[in-house]
Amino acid sequence: MQWIDRNKLRTQLLAGTFLNLGSPTAVEIAADTGFDWLLIDLEHGSGSESDLRNMLLACRGSSAAAIVRIRSVDADTVKFVMDSGAAGIMFPYVSTVEEAKRAVECMKYPPTGSRGVAGAIRATNFGRDWNQYFNSANDNSLVIVQIETPEAVEASADIAAIDGVDVLFVGPLDLSVNLGCPGDFTQPRFVEALKKVVKSCSDNGKTPGILTKTGFEQQHKDLGFRFTAVGSDSLAVVQAMEANLSTLRQ
Repeated sequence: MQWIDRNKLRTQLLAGTFLNLGSPTAVEIAADTGFDWLLIDLEHGSGSESDLRNMLLACRGSSAAAIVRIRSVDADTVKFVMDSGAAGIMFPYVSTVEEAKRAVECMKYPPTGSRGVAGAIRATNFGRDWNQYFNSANDNSLVIVQIETPEAVEASADIAAIDGVDVLFVGPLDLSVNLGCPGDFTQPRFVEALKKVVKSCSDNGKTPGILTKTGFEQQHKDLGFRFTAVGSDSLAVVQAMEANLSTLRQ
């Protein structure tokens, strides 16, 4: 299993992509492309928990860390995902300090949190590496909270101050909808929200992340986003198929 390098998380741009087809083959292709991290999407994606372990296996041997987005802050889901060998979890729609604290609690073993402990799980190589995993998981498991509402933006400094929260990750489409400018990422109130999230991270030693959009990559880098995703497996397939058909029609 590949953890995220903490030094790189604090200092470098880490590039990822979203995987929402529920396909281990798509995960394998992405893992071999050279991304630093991959987001397996169980919130809006086509895959389910029953598909997850094969998708995580498709990352084995690559340099990409596998992050899983789940549907909510749910301790049972967190336990299953982390036991399956994920390097971290992305929690959607976290708008309050209490929700963010709960996410950390679910992710960490006692005494830091309340994650249940098991020996023969995939994350420990079925018990072979239990001591190594148990002693390193609290420090290495990545907690990513999504900032998708005005309330989350306003609370971003307090959320970033929570010990155990690593990344504040903007969901741009949800945030734009909730700010009253659906899909318009140029609106001043939207850009100001991005700046506030970045500052909250900077002031608290945390990492700002975003799912960037075509044409906004440089702007988001200039603003200070470092944990950055671009595109998805489904979008790549759509774009490639449309391009192929267009070429043939011509």
